Amino acid sequence: MAKEFPKTYSPSDIEDKWRNVWQKNNIYAASEKSDKKPYSILMPPPNITGMLHFGHVLNNSLQDVYIRHKRMHGYEACWFPGYDHAGIATQARVEKELKNQGTNRHELGREKFLEQVWKWKDMYGGIILQQLRQLGISCDWDRLLFTLEEGASKAVQDVFIRLFDEGLIYKGKRIINWSPLSLTALSDEEVEFREVQEHLYTLRYKYVGTDEYLCVATVRPETIFGDVAIAVNPNDDRFKDKIGKKVLVPIINKEIEIIADDYADPKFGTGCVKITPAHDPNDFEVGLRHNLPMPNAINPDATLNELAGEFQGMERFAARKAVLKKLKELDLIEKIENYTHNVGFSQRGGEAVEPYLSDQWFVSMKPLAEPALKAVQDGEIRFYPNHWVKTFEHWMTGIRDWCISRQLWWGHRIPVYYAPDGRFTAARDEAEACKKMNLPEGTPLTQDPDVLDTWFSSWLWPMTTMNWLADGKTEDNEILSKFLPTDLMVTAPDIIFFWVARMIMATLKFRGQIPFKDVYFTSLIRDGEGRKLSKSLGNSPDPLNVIQRYGTDAVRFTMLYLSPLGQDVRMDVNVETQDIPSMELGRNFANKIWNAGRFLIMKRDMILENDGNHPLPLLTKEGKEEAVIPANAGIPLSVETGDSCMHTNDSKDMDSCIRRNDMKFSNSDKWILSRFHHTIERIETSLTQYKVNDYSKILYDFIWRDFCDWYIEILKVEINNCSDVNEQIAHINFAIEIYGGILSLLHPVMPFISEEIWHIINNFDEDTSLSLQKFPEAITDHVNSDTEIRFELLQNVVEEIRKLRAQANIQPNIKLPVSLSIKENDLLKFFEGESELVAVLAKCSAVNITEQAEKPAISLNSVVREVEIFVETGGTIDIDKERERLQKELERLERNISGTNAKLGNEKFVANAKPEIVDFERKKLIDLGSALVKVKENLAGLG
Repeated sequence: MAKEFPKTYSPSDIEDKWRNVWQKNNIYAASEKSDKKPYSILMPPPNITGMLHFGHVLNNSLQDVYIRHKRMHGYEACWFPGYDHAGIATQARVEKELKNQGTNRHELGREKFLEQVWKWKDMYGGIILQQLRQLGISCDWDRLLFTLEEGASKAVQDVFIRLFDEGLIYKGKRIINWSPLSLTALSDEEVEFREVQEHLYTLRYKYVGTDEYLCVATVRPETIFGDVAIAVNPNDDRFKDKIGKKVLVPIINKEIEIIADDYADPKFGTGCVKITPAHDPNDFEVGLRHNLPMPNAINPDATLNELAGEFQGMERFAARKAVLKKLKELDLIEKIENYTHNVGFSQRGGEAVEPYLSDQWFVSMKPLAEPALKAVQDGEIRFYPNHWVKTFEHWMTGIRDWCISRQLWWGHRIPVYYAPDGRFTAARDEAEACKKMNLPEGTPLTQDPDVLDTWFSSWLWPMTTMNWLADGKTEDNEILSKFLPTDLMVTAPDIIFFWVARMIMATLKFRGQIPFKDVYFTSLIRDGEGRKLSKSLGNSPDPLNVIQRYGTDAVRFTMLYLSPLGQDVRMDVNVETQDIPSMELGRNFANKIWNAGRFLIMKRDMILENDGNHPLPLLTKEGKEEAVIPANAGIPLSVETGDSCMHTNDSKDMDSCIRRNDMKFSNSDKWILSRFHHTIERIETSLTQYKVNDYSKILYDFIWRDFCDWYIEILKVEINNCSDVNEQIAHINFAIEIYGGILSLLHPVMPFISEEIWHIINNFDEDTSLSLQKFPEAITDHVNSDTEIRFELLQNVVEEIRKLRAQANIQPNIKLPVSLSIKENDLLKFFEGESELVAVLAKCSAVNITEQAEKPAISLNSVVREVEIFVETGGTIDIDKERERLQKELERLERNISGTNAKLGNEKFVANAKPEIVDFERKKLIDLGSALVKVKENLAGLG
């Protein structure tokens, strides 16, 4: 029995079914033993604390398009999934729960605390993966990797030891981003800079032994207890005679020297800068250049320490107020000014980050950066869009050493062991450490308490996903040989340095290979007002709710449709309802596809039931048919006679190629066949160039306009004109065959609906999948530009006749004679052959086609390229009312043209307005002029 084609498309039921079927049948599992050409993608691992957002939707939809497309092209396509342990975020989440329980990690101890984190991970860490599965993504889930699991941890450990032994990992004092809330260092990407309104305080530093003073400006008076010098610019004539003299730090009266350094900007503040090396990265560099002491005046929890004297123990911002009060009492404030500047805040905790001098572990990056930079500059790794290469070059040429230590417990513990005499080394265990330090076996050692930056495991992602060093020793295996380098990395540009660059460095360093060939940088997603989607703005709806409302395929398609390469994505967001009306585009498209398939299958069955004598019902405006006939036993997708003209590579004559049951197919069949193969060519070009929104728009235009709005309507006319059932069946099967090809083209971006309809029209069981079928290939012999040009002209002529009728308010049930004047002989013959089709589609009582048509006395007239159109209105319209209407329209257009001309003639407007606004006005003027010409022509046609 044939499968029933339901009247309405229900996304949730279909999606749940196929998601479970795909998982049960494990159809996306790849094999490194396959002889097929490999194609691989690495999933950027989401954090275990993360929840699905539209960045995930866009990123993973893009990856899925490529992995499905290549799989259908016969590649051994492997998409490596995984998730990240997210050190700071996860530990903070668990510590918050412990606090609610009245305890903390220190009371539990390290081992018990980590047990709690693993329990939390097992309970909640997989939520983001389940949410990603909702998108229908076709990963090889058997290869799922967690960055903290044993295999990955062994690779991380080994890499640390190798770099340590080479001298590329070292321990040193540096200014780092410090989180007073999490009590750990932060990576640069975990710091979010915001513009803050504060004050610039000009303080009086008295010269030693006098009442004279030097005015020094600072934003942070609470750090004066760590001052070690005052810097002035050596070229600043105001202070040349002051260099080498000493001043007293306010309140504590500590003597410090005035030094000369280019860092001091004569134009900022007073031109004098207090140098506090432990609490400012620029001051730290000055301190290194001048060999200055670097006292730390602030504790890890952001309270002031013993150097602050009476202010010891105060929180830094409370201390600022207290210090200012004391300075006022001592008359040591020259002035206070408003000051706006950027301040770093922790993305996790939200508190202001403290620049902090601390002992940390670092990776020396310059030796690793040079080969990575060369790989991108030489084009071995390609960036899309290409302008990110310049950004990459700028960062890599000025690269700074990477602080990799974090003062946490959750993460990869640093494999460094300290001996009782203070020596230390990196090793896999204490026994190896003793051996490396020539200590007796069993000497008590202490392991470094810190863990590694989460990115230290992520930069090995191209290798650890493929089991590199998973056992601590095996560096080569079949997976690496098959799938590395991977073909595509899809990621956000804000982590180009922190992840993309580091993956290139690590993979080149340890494998001598690039990690991926192409990098696609996704766009920033904004709302209709241009604001970045953000929970705080209330303009970032939950994607799962949106998916529930519109369907996964609709959301996937719309996201890609709205995402041009290198440009921000704009989506309308209804903040009140947390809805995204833009998704109507994808939902309407899915309904259009569904209704078209249902129409074709029902018509096929209807033809069989009624011996071909039953006329085909028309589709409504929404694409739903007026008559509902339940689907029953179907017939094969294509009849036994003749080879498929969609997939043949035979260069035989087109007429014989598209023959079914000894019946030649029409010009419209040749046209849709040409459009189909032309569409395949354009799709392949777009995907190769990573213009995924072009791919979606090409699909949309072909399916909606060419196939549904035109070909199916033409098909109904031609089937009704067929003389027997065999001809009707041949026509409908050819249309279904084209439709089947459409489903294949559609599958990478809309996998659920295409899979469901493909099974219905073929009556397949669930053991097979469209995912595993061959992607249609473009056959050049089937692309006929002349046919496409002529049919496009036919479409334009029909649309122009419809437009003329609509403008004249002619009722749809009134058919009028139409004359077409066509001078070019071949085109004239083409329209003569399609005159009946034009008559039906444009509601004409007759269509007269001549080389030089005589203009009727009363008619609506227009010209479409080489074709003159005359719609004879006779007595169907009130001439006087129509003339009055057209005259008013003419006057309105002339007023608008005059106003637009005046605006564009205003030099001030053209110079000051945004370019897009000026371009809009110019285009509007052209459109108004075209409309005016047509109104004048119609007025003339009324006599």
